Amino acid sequence: MPKIKFFSHFGKRYDDLFIPVHLRESPLSLRKARVLVFIHLFLVIISVLFEVANSMYPGVESPATKIAIVVGLTLVFIFKRYGNFNISGNLLGFCLFLIFLESVFKTGGLYSDNLLWMMATPLIALLFANTQSGMIWLGTLIGVTIFFFVLDVQNPGFYRNQTTSLDAAYYFITYTGLFIMVVGIVLIFATGQSMIIKALDEKQKELTRQKAELARQTQALLEAEEKLKAINIELEQFAYSASHDLKEPLRMIGSYTQLIKRKLAPHIEGSTEEYMGFVTDGVARMEKMLNDLLEYSRLGRNSEQMKEVDLNETLLTVMKNLMAAMRDTDTAIFANGLPMLKSSATEMMRLFQNLIANSIKFRNGDRTPVIDITCQTDGEAHRFRFMDNGIGIPDEHRQSVFNIFERLHSNQKYEGSGIGLATCKKIVNSLGGTIWVEPGENHGTAFVFTIPKERQN
Repeated sequence: MPKIKFFSHFGKRYDDLFIPVHLRESPLSLRKARVLVFIHLFLVIISVLFEVANSMYPGVESPATKIAIVVGLTLVFIFKRYGNFNISGNLLGFCLFLIFLESVFKTGGLYSDNLLWMMATPLIALLFANTQSGMIWLGTLIGVTIFFFVLDVQNPGFYRNQTTSLDAAYYFITYTGLFIMVVGIVLIFATGQSMIIKALDEKQKELTRQKAELARQTQALLEAEEKLKAINIELEQFAYSASHDLKEPLRMIGSYTQLIKRKLAPHIEGSTEEYMGFVTDGVARMEKMLNDLLEYSRLGRNSEQMKEVDLNETLLTVMKNLMAAMRDTDTAIFANGLPMLKSSATEMMRLFQNLIANSIKFRNGDRTPVIDITCQTDGEAHRFRFMDNGIGIPDEHRQSVFNIFERLHSNQKYEGSGIGLATCKKIVNSLGGTIWVEPGENHGTAFVFTIPKERQN
């Protein structure tokens, strides 16, 4: 681990010292810049070693090492200053060309090993500058080779005591063929590499654009979510205020209707008394709806008071509350072991009571009401199923029954405000779950809902 940190720190220092900031933005340009700087520094180190060797063995012929050291450091500074691969690649090739050209003159011309080292010039230009620069330097190198060939042919013995035109032609053809072959191979690989790099770069740009688009969409979704939360809060406050504030004038209407009825009782005809009964009944039903709406608007306001609730105890409490209705209808309830759940005890009791009361209300007159309650653990959620043998719900209404004030039957046949199942949906959703309707056995109904074990805040 310390070694990794050391090399990471060293690499950062290396980049800070030698590589321009704009070339560090892309991994490909950063890698290319590191290699180019390494070649500069490597040539400086080699020149230093040659200079040390020259001081120890003065008679050994070598390139102009002192000039090479100064030039190498200068080129490092130029690359750091401008960060241009074309300029630095051609300058490095040009300096190597001049240094080795001077050595070729001193060490045998066409027969000098330093002539082979001059091949580094077109290769460096090809790899770091561009293809055009590499081909120009290849042509220059071949021209220099032709010059030394002509010089050797026209001046026999200029570099060797005994030489022939055939000997010079052999070296000329060998070097020229080697230069062209090596540059050609490198050009093929460099072209393929550039195509791969270009494709990778385009892919990286596309991924960057997609990432930016996803970030924009995520931000838009977050803003929409915040607006939706604000709208929901505003709607809940409106429902609470409306249901709360409307109760008083409604209560006043009912009270004055009763007073008028008692005061005018001796003079009221049968039809008038019936009409006033309609008013009283409407006021009672409206007050019931407002009370239900008020309770509906309060759901979720105490969600911070979550605690572990034993749903078995919740079911027993609900059965005590509905004991009269169960006794009148001979309702039977069966349940397996229910789990502990982190939730609001009051809201879970309302959820269970609404579902059971719904099954009792919409019972089938030909059968004794039976309600089967089961719970299974499905992955990371509890799956509850309340199944009855009642009149059932048509397929086309299995989604709409959870809408607020949605009623499938007239008030004369089945009383209610149409808020009970909407309340169930709101409670389940507030716990991070979902609720839906499935067909039950014997044409009954099964209300199924899931609640996560761990609530996501």
